[in-house]
Amino acid sequence: MAEPQSLGLEAIAIDLDGTLVDSLPDLACAANYTLAQRGLAPLDESTVRGMIGDGIDTLLLRCLHRALGRDPETAELVAAIPEMREFYGSHVFEHSRVYPGVLVALEQWRERGIRLACVTNKASELTLPLLQGAGLDGYFEAVYCADTPAERKPAPVMLLRLLAELEIAPARCAMIGDSIHDIHAAQAAGILAIGVDYGYGDPGAGRDPPEQMLLSSLEHLRI
Repeated sequence: MAEPQSLGLEAIAIDLDGTLVDSLPDLACAANYTLAQRGLAPLDESTVRGMIGDGIDTLLLRCLHRALGRDPETAELVAAIPEMREFYGSHVFEHSRVYPGVLVALEQWRERGIRLACVTNKASELTLPLLQGAGLDGYFEAVYCADTPAERKPAPVMLLRLLAELEIAPARCAMIGDSIHDIHAAQAAGILAIGVDYGYGDPGAGRDPPEQMLLSSLEHLRI
């Protein structure tokens, strides 16, 4: 659907996994390494893809559930989490890639004085190395990570913090992401919600009609 010619934005919040970076290959490798340490069969990337979006610990929980055919015991999960985090932290941008159009868009927005923030459900200990490995860290004035479950999108906690700390009016800010969680977080914070039609989630899920503004590339957004 056609998008407005000008949105009058002063700030843009952008999701990380599935929006800026295709991190599926390295997340799948880390998950399968952790499963292999337990003698469990690996999961294919298409299976892992549908489990991304709520942080690495939840991703591992879902992978263990699929591999075991049951919910993992608390002790099993507690033992596995640091193994996956350590492995992934050492291979955070080995097979991953920045999506086409991302660098062009970030450069254009920065040149126009748009204030940029990365808002992700990824833990901070993994977010910053991924942004650095991808060469994206220099574009963002602020990075907001979900280090506790209460902070995770669709909760608007991180977006409300962004608005307060950057002193941006909600009407002048947008959230871009690949998941319905991003859309709901933006709506709860009172800012413009914009989806992308690539990535791991469905930003129009459960909506009739689907979200009006949907981008196939970040560079298509007219701010």
